[in-house]
Amino acid sequence: MRIKTGRVAGISFLMASALLALSACGGRVGGGGGAGPGPASSFTIGGTTSGLSGSVVLQNNGGDELSISANGGFTFAAALTNSSSYAVTVLTQPAGQTCTVASGAGTVAGANITNIAVTCAANTFTVGGTVLGLSGSVVLRNNGGNDLTVSADGSFTFSAPVAQGSPYAVTVLTQPAGQSCSVANGTGTVAGANVGDVTVSCAANTFTVGGTISGLSGT
Repeated sequence: MRIKTGRVAGISFLMASALLALSACGGRVGGGGGAGPGPASSFTIGGTTSGLSGSVVLQNNGGDELSISANGGFTFAAALTNSSSYAVTVLTQPAGQTCTVASGAGTVAGANITNIAVTCAANTFTVGGTVLGLSGSVVLRNNGGNDLTVSADGSFTFSAPVAQGSPYAVTVLTQPAGQSCSVANGTGTVAGANVGDVTVSCAANTFTVGGTISGLSGT
């Protein structure tokens, strides 16, 4: 049986066209035009902690909790994709301290987030009490400074707070004219609450009256 030359040429042309089409599709029959896009890039969220003296627990976006026990850099475990939002907050404060977060919220913009600042400081509390029996003006002092002039009976509070765990010592710097004031409960250590039980009691100065007897021969 003889095959005509024209038919052979036509078959060869069709086979060549099919091979070219297969090559253009990446050599895969029924393929989707090559490999699909790779995984989206992800970026870390972190920053720096300063002033910490205990342990603080941070969280990002309401989860991904991170416990930190030393000052320095930190990074959350979960990375975020580009254009994702982040919001870093304090979940658990350290004992005796309060930590605040700066630059803690934003949107990932093609780079790791490293500028979140967590600053911690000791909790502070006021020191004060009550003055009784005062008829002039008395000057009180706490811890060798922070002077306070009081001119009437009633409550008083020093302007400078005292840090958690720190001592306080209230004394009388200047007595009122004609009176002497004494301090009760004036020393101690701040223990997680305002101090309000210092008592300053004032009273008029008293003096003895006396003299000399001479020439007495009886009682």
